[in-house]
Amino acid sequence: MIVMAYDYGTIVIGGGPGGLAAAYGLAAKQKVLVVENDLWGGTCPNYGCDPKKMLYRGVEVKNAALRMNGFGISGTAKIDWPSLMAFKRSYTTGVPAGTLNGLTHAGITTLYGHAQLLGEHAVKVGSQNVTGEHIVIATGHTPRYPDIPGANLLKTSRDFLDLDQLPTSIAFIGAGYVSVELANIAAAAGADVHIIGHSDRLLRAFPKVATEALKPLLAKTGIHFHPNVELTKITPLG
Repeated sequence: MIVMAYDYGTIVIGGGPGGLAAAYGLAAKQKVLVVENDLWGGTCPNYGCDPKKMLYRGVEVKNAALRMNGFGISGTAKIDWPSLMAFKRSYTTGVPAGTLNGLTHAGITTLYGHAQLLGEHAVKVGSQNVTGEHIVIATGHTPRYPDIPGANLLKTSRDFLDLDQLPTSIAFIGAGYVSVELANIAAAAGADVHIIGHSDRLLRAFPKVATEALKPLLAKTGIHFHPNVELTKITPLG
């Protein structure tokens, strides 16, 4: 019987939450390699769930102050966008280095670069070829741009979560939960906000009775929902 000698027991492609969970879970039993070609830590802590929650905390505090106005709280709470963004960055700036240090401390090997599968047990990272008995693909998602002229002018949720200045007016294409969450943040911070939906449904994956009840609440915050819009092109102003 021929026994293959591999460089690693497992190669994990993707240094985000999914890949890290696999890597840490296996590290005590075998030699593990994690490959990442963007920010160590992945989408959630760098430009997804965690920074969104930090920005949304400003919305929650503002809304709580409004509800308590006249009941021991006076004045109007206002979101200072640059300060709120600095608060967010106080956490996200250290995520990649912290993630990498954690992997190193756990004895997990890391490689930075684009991973290319060469076969069932082989991966190429840059100019280096490595082999593993098992390969875990945990690369997550990337934004999908609409196939229309001018799509290159669009920004993504990643861009929004790192804006130095909030635009006075902003539109979100798509009526899913990411758009609704970011729209709430932008509206609370004082922007004129529009959600452009392909159908007449807001948050189509959720019960209609709940989403229909949500529409007037969003409208009260100044969020404009535009249903049944078929985008054909994006053009710059001016």
